[in-house]
Amino acid sequence: MESYVTTALFLYVPQREELIEQVVNNPYACRVKPVPLREFLDNPDQFLQRYKHVVVAAPLSKLKSVIALNMGHDFTIGILPGQGQRNLRNCYELPKKFEDALEIALRKDAQVMDVILCNKHILVFKAAIGRLPLIDSPSNLNPIISTLNAFKSLWGLRLLSFQYLTEGGKTIKTAASGCMIVQRHKRTLASRLISHDSALTDGMISMVITAPTSIVDYFTFLYQTFLCRGQRKRIPSTIGYIKSPAITIETEEPFEVVIDGENITQTPLHCETLPRAVRINVGEGLRELTGEGAKNNERIEIKNLPAGKELAKAVKKRIPFFAYASEERFRDLFISLREDALIQPTYLVLMVLSTMLAAIGLYQSSNAVVIGAMLLAPLMAPIVALAMGLLRHDTKLSKSSMVTILVGILIALTAASLISFLFPHKPITMEMQARLHPSLLDLGVAIVAGVAGAYTKSNKKILQSLAGVSIAVALVPPLAVAGIGLGMGDLSFFAQAFLLFSTNLVGITLAATFTFRLLGYSPVVRDKWGVVFIGILLIGISIPLYLSYNELVDTTVLEKNWKQERFLVNDKYLIVQQAKMVHQRDAKLLFVRVLVREPLTRNDLNQLRKKIQSNFSDTVMIRVQVMYIP
Repeated sequence: MESYVTTALFLYVPQREELIEQVVNNPYACRVKPVPLREFLDNPDQFLQRYKHVVVAAPLSKLKSVIALNMGHDFTIGILPGQGQRNLRNCYELPKKFEDALEIALRKDAQVMDVILCNKHILVFKAAIGRLPLIDSPSNLNPIISTLNAFKSLWGLRLLSFQYLTEGGKTIKTAASGCMIVQRHKRTLASRLISHDSALTDGMISMVITAPTSIVDYFTFLYQTFLCRGQRKRIPSTIGYIKSPAITIETEEPFEVVIDGENITQTPLHCETLPRAVRINVGEGLRELTGEGAKNNERIEIKNLPAGKELAKAVKKRIPFFAYASEERFRDLFISLREDALIQPTYLVLMVLSTMLAAIGLYQSSNAVVIGAMLLAPLMAPIVALAMGLLRHDTKLSKSSMVTILVGILIALTAASLISFLFPHKPITMEMQARLHPSLLDLGVAIVAGVAGAYTKSNKKILQSLAGVSIAVALVPPLAVAGIGLGMGDLSFFAQAFLLFSTNLVGITLAATFTFRLLGYSPVVRDKWGVVFIGILLIGISIPLYLSYNELVDTTVLEKNWKQERFLVNDKYLIVQQAKMVHQRDAKLLFVRVLVREPLTRNDLNQLRKKIQSNFSDTVMIRVQVMYIP
């Protein structure tokens, strides 16, 4: 059961005089003495000798005067927000209905709270510097409206130079569009972002810093804000967070500081915390949180903010569509790619083993063995490294990647050729045939695999998926088929298989280059001539791929149309149950399965071949399988 104060002062401004009767005649047995706020502020000691609780109905600036007195006197404060004081009501979790707000204002359980001073000015709910798109929006605002407002805020948004000094002696130099100091409540997006790490009595200042280094980063932040709702334990991208008992903010030129909606002061701004300085009646939501243990350690999360080379590139410039990823931020990735570009003993051994395994699997026509070879193959790594070298015009990375790739190709061709000598009479299997006729579909697979390869390489959490990408694109099996073609002395066989490998190589490289660009690892594609050269190769490769694709389409249509085709041969009725076209070297083989009721003679078969051949403009080798039905 709630308990209430027995006596109280009601401090009001002329605009709130109509509340006097309701407050005085309250249903909580509290004797209330109404006093004009100006009269109270002129001589507070006269009243505070008899009254230890005051209820305030006044504008925020006047309320701050009462809070300032509270820091030097022993009394508690209840608040009656007006119709236009939504921020004040939200800050203290007070109800909208007057009767409910009055009930809370007269309670005896005032909450001890810290007070934040910004250049000696009291901060009640927030202080903002610069532009903070979306961060300052109410947390319950419609996501569509908030997003539209955020997009408008992007126009002309620039990152400016800021320096932050904490009480712990840390100095942070960065670029940001703005920053905001927020008190502990849940009604703005900024406060919701750090609600898990702040309290009313933790003796700390919580500051959110916005630094969208690109429009893409900003879209990511919008996604994290609206689609990943709920209490967060991590600060989203483009946001920095500083928590300290005191923070000094410095800028190259003076910026206006908006404290609780009013332009009160300018930078440099010194903010400090007065621990447990006031006692104010608050709503249920805040009272429930006060029993939680306060985290009093200084905390600095600035990994999402520009630093080093990024800082120099970001300051006073409009934010680009794509971010620039510096080596400082992604050092581990660049170190890994440089290692991937080098010829190492493990690379050489794996290339030999994967090629031998692929060649044997191809001769066995074993899909499982070929997949095992794909998993072993290390060729994907230097190709992804080459893409990064082209993007950033890192000549050393590009050259070492190309050398590593060429060595891998030579090893694969040599090993597969040697394997082919062990099976001189082994026929060409379906697994080999599947890699002799690449088409535009294979180019599509290579491009998607390049995107996936670059993305997985840049993300440690899904790096294990790179093996799956290697299986999808299958780099070593086409090389093994090409090597087998060399071993057999069949240049046509070699050329078709090597075309598939070249398709994969060019498609992956180009797609990975632009994927790294989209991910922000360079503001532009630096090695334009290298990318143009690969683009020309892609165009050149696309011509035979297009022709092969058309041929594939024609073959598919033919096979579909010939199903259930009927022939009358020497008065015998034949039904084509299945037709399959296979391209073998320079010849076309048509495998036909026919259903008949009567035995066929050699003459019947010859007549059937002639009728089938009449449907083709060029010569086709026809193989007929006869199935007798009762």
